[in-house]
Amino acid sequence: MKVIVTGGAGFIGSHLVRRLLSLGHEVVIIDNFSSGKRGNVPLGIDCIEIDLSIADFTTQLPHGNYDAVCHLAAQSAGALSAEKPLYDLQANAISTLLLSRWCLDQGISRFLYASSMVTYGNVDNSPVSEDVLCVPRSYYGVSKLTSEHLLRLAGVDGLNVTSLRMFSVYGPGQDLGNVKQGMVSIFLSYMLRGVEVPVTGSLERFRDFVYVEDVVDAWMKALSLSRTPREVYNLGSGYGTTVRDLLSSLMRAFSFSSDYPICELEGNTSDQFGLYADISNTTMDLEWEPQTSLDDGLRLMVDWAQTHYSKQD
Repeated sequence: MKVIVTGGAGFIGSHLVRRLLSLGHEVVIIDNFSSGKRGNVPLGIDCIEIDLSIADFTTQLPHGNYDAVCHLAAQSAGALSAEKPLYDLQANAISTLLLSRWCLDQGISRFLYASSMVTYGNVDNSPVSEDVLCVPRSYYGVSKLTSEHLLRLAGVDGLNVTSLRMFSVYGPGQDLGNVKQGMVSIFLSYMLRGVEVPVTGSLERFRDFVYVEDVVDAWMKALSLSRTPREVYNLGSGYGTTVRDLLSSLMRAFSFSSDYPICELEGNTSDQFGLYADISNTTMDLEWEPQTSLDDGLRLMVDWAQTHYSKQD
């Protein structure tokens, strides 16, 4: 299979690229390296530096007979989406529209999209299923949901689309220098330095944390199908974990005492208080279930981070 992976130098994208290569697939990476790392690009792999927020970016895309596009490139920081909502729309929704039309023009039949739990907004009950009414609370969430709708229309025109609503993905390779995105990596980065962890919002907020390699398993399951029964699937663990319990799990992974210093700060109005995924449709249609417990996943991530952090010193 010949696959284009946008955002292939990023956290999740680079894990997906490595899995595709390990299975003998041919991969072309598209990335603007605004958040992706050049060190994530495997040697000898075609990588084209393109900014998908630019209106004419499709003129720079490679020609050839591709089987699928995995679209993970995005502006994904919630805080930045509030500061620059127009850019958020361009980088996320408009890029998805243009890329999907390009696929139709090129005869590429398969399109997988990295959507997000933020499409749901606040929900009254969890677990949340894909059929729940989505009312995003951030520009980022709106841009993700808009992209899903644009892809639904592309599906009417013949593009076989699957949007994967990823919940809180964590694991080795997450950007430890970005303290505005990724709850696990943010907390971990402070603990690596042995300093107080600032926590924005209530410790009783809860999220669905899912290990990155489990997420890649689901992407590969979806990619193996020429068409999925549904156009949208949740990718999560199926369990809610409070911020308090996450911090405790990280302390155990570091072998820290339970009185490690934590500072509670006022939350953001755009933050979701809590939700976790109903993964029954994903399990049924993709024959997928996450295999990594939170404690095991955090231990793997901490081991990687301690090695990575020491190399940076």
